[in-house]
Amino acid sequence: MRLKDKVAIVTGASQGIGRGISLGLAQEGADLVINCDRSIDKAAAVAAEVRALGRRAVVAQADVSSSQDVHRMVAEAIQFFGHIDILVNNAGVFVNSQIEHLREQDWDRVIAVNLKGVFLCCQAVGNHMIGRGSGGSIINVASISGVMPEINGGAYTPSKAAVLALTRQLAIEWAKYGIRVNALSPGPVMTPLQRASYPTEDLLAARNSAIPMNRHGTPEEMAKVVAFLASDDSSYMTGESITADGGSLSSMFYLVHKLAEQAGRGK
Repeated sequence: MRLKDKVAIVTGASQGIGRGISLGLAQEGADLVINCDRSIDKAAAVAAEVRALGRRAVVAQADVSSSQDVHRMVAEAIQFFGHIDILVNNAGVFVNSQIEHLREQDWDRVIAVNLKGVFLCCQAVGNHMIGRGSGGSIINVASISGVMPEINGGAYTPSKAAVLALTRQLAIEWAKYGIRVNALSPGPVMTPLQRASYPTEDLLAARNSAIPMNRHGTPEEMAKVVAFLASDDSSYMTGESITADGGSLSSMFYLVHKLAEQAGRGK
């Protein structure tokens, strides 16, 4: 119970990684604000799961790219729980597209949710934490795509790279307030949406074979990293990004190195 009686906001918490993080924090003793944009029924189901674990939970429907929505969500959280100790910026969207074909409205939407949404939530919750004077922990969910671009990543890759930069910026500015800001960079994680992208077992097996650990991660594994970053176990860490990807990023760097080495030898 490393987070006993702490209050956490998790954005994009109605399914997938967000749901896993919410339940993981509840298991560590935290009370939850379950944020969603449209999936209110799914968010309510996650809140019920949190309560079944003996913790309090409230659903906050808000578009994180809207300043008005974010401030309302934070105000409701404070009104319900009295304070906020933890913020997990998990909400995100992805549009598969080559850059030359990426529509302007898709670029704007991805950047609005993935980057502006993180900024708005950090700013609103950060001001509460600064005013309260008790510090806090903010965890931004980035991606290994923010370090190693992926084909057809569109605006997603730039947005996640910017989240990592924003994490470091906030960390150095808010350390004096006792607010720690870190990031989680997941690799392939098996969620219902991810599973649907592999309609056959052969396709899934082929994707798994490209991961050194030969499998996808789970939302529960991501939750364990977030719980560590939210707790005092990481009390001397800020401005960091923890990669949880089954070795995917390391293998990519290895492959690039080997290709460059071969090219240098004229092979």
